[in-house]
Formats: sequence, C-alpha cells, structure tokens
Amino acid sequence: MKSSDAIVIGGGVIGCSIAYYLSKAGIKVTLLERGQIGMEASNAASGVLSTPLFKSGDPYSRMSVESLGMFPDLQQELQETCGVDIEFARCGELGLAMAEDEAGEYQDLAMKVAEAGGNARWMDFDSLHDYEPQVGPEILGGFYMPEVCRVNNQRLSLAFARSAEWQGARILQSTEVVGLVRSGLQITGVRLSDDEVYADNIIMAAGPWTRALAEGVGGDIPVRPVRGLNLNLQPVGRSFRSVIHGSLGMLVPRADGSVIAGVTVEEAGFDCRVTAGAVQEILAIVTSLVPSLRDARLNWALAGLRPGSPDDAPMMGPVPGWDGLLVATGHYRNGILLSPITGKLIADYVAGKEPELIEHFSLRRFRE
Repeated sequence: MKSSDAIVIGGGVIGCSIAYYLSKAGIKVTLLERGQIGMEASNAASGVLSTPLFKSGDPYSRMSVESLGMFPDLQQELQETCGVDIEFARCGELGLAMAEDEAGEYQDLAMKVAEAGGNARWMDFDSLHDYEPQVGPEILGGFYMPEVCRVNNQRLSLAFARSAEWQGARILQSTEVVGLVRSGLQITGVRLSDDEVYADNIIMAAGPWTRALAEGVGGDIPVRPVRGLNLNLQPVGRSFRSVIHGSLGMLVPRADGSVIAGVTVEEAGFDCRVTAGAVQEILAIVTSLVPSLRDARLNWALAGLRPGSPDDAPMMGPVPGWDGLLVATGHYRNGILLSPITGKLIADYVAGKEPELIEHFSLRRFRE
C-alpha cells in the first residue's frame, strides 16, 4: 500500500528541508533516516552563509543568493512552528592578510568589488584591530564582507524536521533503507530491513551514501564522500563579531559565545574519524589568527562526510531512466546555505511545477 505521496531518504539538512517544504505544500511525506536527524555532515558544518562576491547571474550564484535571501523569513517561520531558534544572524566576514602580498591582493579585490557595486571593503591595521581586537598583532589588515551571515547548523536540521512533523510529515529515525522497490522502469517504494514502504515519488538525499543506493537499481549518481572536521572552542573572555578566515582556517562565532574552528577538507573515503593530526592542524591555524584561543576550552570535535560531485555543484531532480526517482545531493561545502532553495525546488517539482533552476543541476550534465 502507498503510505505517502513522497518518501525522502536521508535526514540531513537537505532531506529535512525537502520534507519541510513538501509538507508545507500539503504533500504527504515520510522521511527515513538510518541514524538520528542531522547527525552526519550537517552536524559537523560551520554554519557560514556566504554568496559569491561577484553576482555573475550564473545558475549557482543565482541559487546561492536566492537561498540566502530565504533565511530571514525562514527563521521566523521555523521558530513560530516548532520553537527552535536557528540563530540566523548577519555577522560579516573578515579575510585576514598575514603578508604584504596578501594585503595587496585584498586591497585590489576591494577596489574591484567597489567598482562592481559591491559592499566589501579593505580594513587597514588600525581599523581591523579596533573592530576585532582579538586578532593577532601581526595581522596587517582585513578584507571585510558585511553581507556574510551565519546560522546554527545543528539546530537547522532539527528545526526543519520538527516543523515538517508539525505540518503532518512522518519522521522515522533509526530506519535504514536497504534498497529501492521497482516495477519496470518505475521506482515505487523503498525496502527496509523488515518491510516495504511505497510512494509515487522517492527522493534520495542520503549524502555520499546516495550512490550505493542508486547502484542497487543500476543508477549512477557520481557523489563522493569528503571528510570535514570542525572544533568547538570556548574562549576565555570575549569572543568576536565576525566570521574570520585566513591561511585555510576559519572561525565562526556562535550565539552562546563559543566558536566553531575549522575546517579540513580530506579525500578519505568513508572514514569519518576525528584524527589527532587534523585537530592539531586546525588549532595551529586558528591560534595563529587569534592567539588568545590557545587558552580556550575544547568543547568538542566532529567530523562529517560531505557529498561532493564531479563539479562540486549540487545534483537535483529526476534520475534519468527512472520514473518516480529523484535525487538531491552533491552540495559539498554549501549544504547549509543551499538547504532552503533545494527543499523548495524539489517540493515544487513534486507538486507538478517545472522549476527552471533544477534543469541546470540535472544529472544529465555529466552525460552530455
């Protein structure tokens, strides 16, 4: 028997957003998560929401800008629906210059952004240290991007899931999908360890595990795992205002006064260990940016497997060769940022609309 209009496989931020927007549209949806909601890559993200400096009008830039623009209303919607504050805030971001050549590059970039009508600017030594006194005295200046925002990524998945459930979605945790049910060229449901569940639309949003799921019916989803590690530090004394990055390291302030420090990018297959070497690497970088963090308490260290694609852009929409089978994965390092727009696009598609942006991220681009 058909239990839903749609089944979403995967309870990360992408799957939960899809369930939220489907249920908001009045579509009966079941979300299946093999573990716990938002506890894979979505849990180990930094929560930075940043769009391209130069808005070229290409599909990825358009999608990024549109998705970021959804967050202010989304924060209010989710909090009113389920009571979870996702801590969305416009905080800005500082790119720190640690050498003269880097400072020159940032100053040139600031001029180009200004000429293009953008809002970024260069901060010299005095302005930077007045604005963020915690940065190291050897930092020469900073490239400030005021439009960068942040969100509590760990709360976002939960807020999507709880709100979807309030709207009528069925959320099943500790429920592993072991295969897809097919009838000819139609995917009609999913196979669990002890049951089968049916729906008209099956949406695979299982991150890097999507590939193995599709291979069970001969599908090819070219997604790969990319390990990322983040730390959470509790500074002694005051934190800082902005996202800070430099020398491949990033610091993201949280509403509770803690700081996310990261992040590594490692092609390590499905190995999701937190390694001592990666922790040491992150700490060395971020303490060179903000020396006072040497005295910070290490609250936790988390690793997650991001879903990468051949061009590091999402894969969304119908799976060629199959009816009733859709995919939403490959968001790589921007899953948090792109979660609202992805959920809405997939929900619109299931509702019978033809969102133009989905076409640009179809799997067909890898077969042409």
